[in-house]
Amino acid sequence: MAHPLLFHAVAAFFVGAVAVLLVHQPVVALLHAAGLFPVDAFSLRPTSPFGLPVFLSLAFWGGVWTVPIALALNRLPRGWPYWAGAVLLCSIPPSLTSWLIIAPLKGLPPSAFAQSIGVGNALLANGIWGVGVAILWSGIAKVTQRSARSGLAGSR
Repeated sequence: MAHPLLFHAVAAFFVGAVAVLLVHQPVVALLHAAGLFPVDAFSLRPTSPFGLPVFLSLAFWGGVWTVPIALALNRLPRGWPYWAGAVLLCSIPPSLTSWLIIAPLKGLPPSAFAQSIGVGNALLANGIWGVGVAILWSGIAKVTQRSARSGLAGSR
């Protein structure tokens, strides 16, 4: 059997990447269609350094971000703390990282992020992505708990 932390990391990565494709990008599409978001969803524009389309890069980084976020979500009680934690953890750290770290690494001032996408739009799209992460992660948790119980029962 694989190490539980490795299983957690792979499952969380998968949840985050899928949530970007099923939740984040459709929200971006709606915001773009409403004229509130300057970039279109599922963009095929290549990103540096590997030329990966933007939406696949976002899915990858969504998966990476979800590994520590899922660890935190596992420690929150179910109910409103879980949902609020998912929204806050998925909206604030990734948005601040884009604003304060990624933009300067690309040679842009932090204000470029605020002017292009908009801080509110980023927080909204990422926060709704957090709801998707929370839904998918709670589903994964239920499945793994059931399989762990049946595995324990079968080993007796």
